[in-house]
Amino acid sequence: MISKDLKLYSYFAFFAFGFFVMILSSAFPKVLTDLSIDYLHGGYLLIIGTAGYVVGSLLCAIFAHITGLKRIAMAGAFFMIIGAIMFAFSDNFFEIAMADMLANVGAGFIEVGVGSLVGSEAKEMASNLLNRVNSLFALGALISPFLVSAFMKIGFGWRAVYLFEALFALIAFVFSFRLKEPKMVEEEKLNLKLIFSPSILVINILIMIYVGYEVGYSSWISTLLVRGHGMSITMAAISSSVFWMGMFVGRYAASFLKIKEEIWLFAIVVSSLISAVASMLTLNIWLSIIFVFLSGLSFASTYPTIQAMLVNRAGGRIGNLMGIFVLFVGVGASISQWLIGQVANVGGIFWGFVVIPLLIVLEMMMIIPILKKGVR
Repeated sequence: MISKDLKLYSYFAFFAFGFFVMILSSAFPKVLTDLSIDYLHGGYLLIIGTAGYVVGSLLCAIFAHITGLKRIAMAGAFFMIIGAIMFAFSDNFFEIAMADMLANVGAGFIEVGVGSLVGSEAKEMASNLLNRVNSLFALGALISPFLVSAFMKIGFGWRAVYLFEALFALIAFVFSFRLKEPKMVEEEKLNLKLIFSPSILVINILIMIYVGYEVGYSSWISTLLVRGHGMSITMAAISSSVFWMGMFVGRYAASFLKIKEEIWLFAIVVSSLISAVASMLTLNIWLSIIFVFLSGLSFASTYPTIQAMLVNRAGGRIGNLMGIFVLFVGVGASISQWLIGQVANVGGIFWGFVVIPLLIVLEMMMIIPILKKGVR
């Protein structure tokens, strides 16, 4: 039985996480202007955020058995509060970069803390709750761009939106005090033999590939629709929100399903390939937006499904293994963004976007042996 306090902490923490992720990207052109920085330094700012997320997950992987999962959850919400407040009152590149690093360290802690605590309390319900929790991430990501746009139109500016972010993180922080520290059934430590065992390694590679194509799709679909399909910037921006709407609906709906994780994973990856390719090739504006929504719907439950597969295999070492899992998340996001950008620079945005269905095919090929034999 999963406690009410853990549910409330997870919901508010992941809503805050999703809300935070989209603030900077939604306001990015204005951020560049306000900070008087070029695209190169803007890229550094994004990389610093990813680096903070990776650092947070790596710290969890190394020290989860020492700090305990409750402290990780508390620290995640606390760092996100401090980072958000720093964002709201910073006015130069260095201060913004420090805020981005700190908030993303908190995001890494939250990712590990929620996944580990849910897995420790109730493995049999892990997939359902993780889908529901991740739907709150998608909801935060869906709402955030609208609030950024509204604040900039009425003159408050994009920085003020971070105060709302701090409020959501503060609510999560309050609930974190009521969490119970789970009992470890085995001694937790960073066990390299376990990390490189076939079952854990395959799961980590699966999540790395998935995050690669999900982040790649959500980051580049607007550019493809504008420069490749001739869609207006306004319509392309709407398509980005439509994608996150699909993610929210898909994750929430999947929280009620009771299907073996491996079978469900293969089905949604096949659906992801079809919808992603269709959104690439369809020239009709409205059909493109429909397929963008279907892509979000198909992508939606992949992350929590793979996460649940890890929970089922992790035993008492869930905290450390979840830290490594989230580390692979950061690596996948970084590599895909770089790869798509490199290919797009050489061959144009369409060929850069082709990287995404290729990654989905690779994911599908890795799942087929699991379906046939299982991974021990």
